[in-house]
Amino acid sequence: MQFDDFYKTIGSFGRYQKIKYFLICLTYMFPPIMVYTWSFTAATPSFRCRTAIDDISGISITDEILQHYKPNESQCRQYQNKISLAECQRCFQLTNETDYDDTHMKPCTNFIFDRTYYQSTLVEEWYMVCNRVSLKSFVQMIFFLGYMVGSLVFGILSDKFGRRPIMGASFVVITLASFMCAFAPHSKLGFEISYAFFVLGRFLLACAIRGVGLTGFVIGVEIG
Repeated sequence: MQFDDFYKTIGSFGRYQKIKYFLICLTYMFPPIMVYTWSFTAATPSFRCRTAIDDISGISITDEILQHYKPNESQCRQYQNKISLAECQRCFQLTNETDYDDTHMKPCTNFIFDRTYYQSTLVEEWYMVCNRVSLKSFVQMIFFLGYMVGSLVFGILSDKFGRRPIMGASFVVITLASFMCAFAPHSKLGFEISYAFFVLGRFLLACAIRGVGLTGFVIGVEIG
């Protein structure tokens, strides 16, 4: 019996194979969803320094009032020439404190964010702006590092233990890591613990996504 005859006997690419192949293809929606979700959860809305008058009730804050707290172009060019004028005026404010007599400028530690488009983001919650903007980039760097590690680890594990068990384990890790990312940002935990748990969750999420992608690809080829 030729192989083609045997293939006709056991059946070709039927309904069961089509459904299974379709479900495996759906798993490839995870990577773009997880990557682009960060663009919304960590979006950077417009912001400015919180000034002393922001804490006074009953005062209408206008742009003219805020101009008194913003450094002008010459001050920014003289003391903060490594950043743009817009960034200087968003991240520094004028002060009369004795510690800043030479520059009359101090870096902002509290900010007010525009909530026209976003009610709340991680950038606002963790103040990942100005001198802390690298914290936002670090999360993405760790995420793609998890991609690389996941490709190596889950590829080896799937060869040793099989595709289906590793795919199932990857889905479990994705679920747990997603809960970590969802509940890690919490004020009661403090910034350091919240940020560490969130970064760890993103790392595990990326690793597990690669586990699903690698095993799913091989299973899909075998079905086809």
